[in-house]
Amino acid sequence: MPTKKKTAKRKKAVNPALRQLEQLRKTVKMLRVKLERETRTRKIEARIKSEAQKARALLASQIAALRDQGRKLASDLRSALGDAGKRDAARQQAIAKIAELRAEYAKKSAELRSQLSRTTTELARKSQELKKLAGEAAHRAVEIIRGEEHHAAPEAGASSEPHKEAPPDETAGSRYEKDPDEEQ
Repeated sequence: MPTKKKTAKRKKAVNPALRQLEQLRKTVKMLRVKLERETRTRKIEARIKSEAQKARALLASQIAALRDQGRKLASDLRSALGDAGKRDAARQQAIAKIAELRAEYAKKSAELRSQLSRTTTELARKSQELKKLAGEAAHRAVEIIRGEEHHAAPEAGASSEPHKEAPPDETAGSRYEKDPDEEQ
């Protein structure tokens, strides 16, 4: 039986070294796995970092483009507001000019109506006067013609004196000599 003890002792003696070797192998294996994981993690981190840098650069360029576009839009807006102000001022000027022209038109229209009314009244008055004068002239013409008939009949039979007409009525002549525009 001693042989068995020897082998057991050897196992025990060999076992601590083997056990230590096994432990070292496990530790190496564990460290290798850790190292591989860390390597993969670092690769992933490096890839994420490079992608983040690319995204940051792209985002920065887009932000710059948006900033430029915003400046341009702000400038356009200021210009449009200025144009709107100018248009509003021009519209206000046009409204004022229209009001002024309407007032001037109303004033001139009233003056022209008044003048037309006066002229129409005066024309009617002159027409009445002319009508009256024409009637008087016709009446005198009739009297003159009748007077000549009376004078012609006695003259033909009585004397050879030349016929003398009665002088025209001075008041009647003065009416005909007046210029219608002087009466105003």
